[in-house]
Amino acid sequence: MIYCTADIHGEFERFRRLLELIRFSEEDTLYILGDVIDRGLDGVKVLEFIREQENMVLLMGNHEKMCLDALGKDSHPRACKHWELNGGGPTHMDLAEHPDRDALLAYLSKLPLFLDIEVRGKAFRLVHGFPGETEEDMLWGRPEAGMTRRPLPGKTVIVGHTPTQHLTGKSFIWHGPGILDIDCGCGHDDPNRLLAGLRLDDMREFYA
Repeated sequence: MIYCTADIHGEFERFRRLLELIRFSEEDTLYILGDVIDRGLDGVKVLEFIREQENMVLLMGNHEKMCLDALGKDSHPRACKHWELNGGGPTHMDLAEHPDRDALLAYLSKLPLFLDIEVRGKAFRLVHGFPGETEEDMLWGRPEAGMTRRPLPGKTVIVGHTPTQHLTGKSFIWHGPGILDIDCGCGHDDPNRLLAGLRLDDMREFYA
């Protein structure tokens, strides 16, 4: 089976509960649409776990990009401040003296901005923010609650980045025209936040 989730934001135990809920096995594949780090306390733990799994595929999120901008070879103080203001503090602290810091940063630097996949004859575009021509669009773009046109003709777009509470006021997957937002608020202070999982084989939704 093929699954998607997004925006774990350091909530490792919730992530583990989702894997148990979907009965994730070696025969399955999980695509994670970015933002596994920051905000929550266990972002590096989540990142390490995902990196060790052969059947988990992580995409670039804006938080992974901010981490690279702050700690990579071209880092600068302004990038560090921007990252800290956006919840990067716990990840920054954990990576400060981490023995595998360079390997983790190298792993992040190779993450794809988007992926096109096909599941049971249905075409999907997986991207963190919103499908577009630029990195800015793909990492920081957002769907709008009142949108009426499909972003990509012939493909169903799956995104994270925008908590669904901002679109509907509820912590459940948002369905728009040819697009689904599966960021249900992990890492935020909302007591009703959830981590969503979507099985692309039959579009069944799971929540942890």
